[in-house]
Amino acid sequence: MAEIQINSLSKSFGKSKVIKDISLSIKSRSFTVIVGPSGCGKSTLLRMIAGLEKIDAGDIKIAGKLVNDLPPKDREIAMVFQSYALYPHMTVFNNMAFGLKLEKKSKLEIEKRVKEAARILQIENLLDRKPKQLSGGQRQRVAIGRAITRNPKVFLFDEPLSNLDAALRVATRIE
Repeated sequence: MAEIQINSLSKSFGKSKVIKDISLSIKSRSFTVIVGPSGCGKSTLLRMIAGLEKIDAGDIKIAGKLVNDLPPKDREIAMVFQSYALYPHMTVFNNMAFGLKLEKKSKLEIEKRVKEAARILQIENLLDRKPKQLSGGQRQRVAIGRAITRNPKVFLFDEPLSNLDAALRVATRIE
C-alpha cells in the first residue's frame, strides 16, 4: 500500500463546484473512510484519485509520484464500485482474473491469486458461476476479489460493503 498526498484539489461540473481546494494525506497501509451526505463529492474524489475523472486544479501524488497526468492503468490503483462493474458473460473466476490477464500474468499466478482472494471472501464455491446467478452481496464480493487479485498500491472502495450482510461486512473489514 502506498501513501496518497492530495494538495489543493478542485473539481467543478459546469458552475457547480463539487470539490473545493481539498488537501489530504493518507498514510501508507492505513484505512481511511470518507463520509458525507449523498452528492457531496466522495465518489468524485475517489474517481479523481483513480484517474477516472479529470481534475480542475491541484495535485495528486501516490507513493511520492505525481499522477495528475497518468492514465488510470498506470496508477496501480484498484477501485471497487458500488455498481459491481462485472462482465455478465464471464464466470466469477474470469471476472476476478480479468485484470491479471491484461497484465499478462502466467496462468499459474492467475489461478493462485484468484483462489486466494476467493478463499478470503468465502466465494470459492462460486468461481464457475456467472454474475446473474449471484446475489447482490456475492457480486460485491466478486468485485472486491477482482481488486484484491491485482495487488495494487492503493485500494479505493466506493461503498463496497453496502450490499453485504452485517456478519460478512465485519469479516470483510478484518480481512
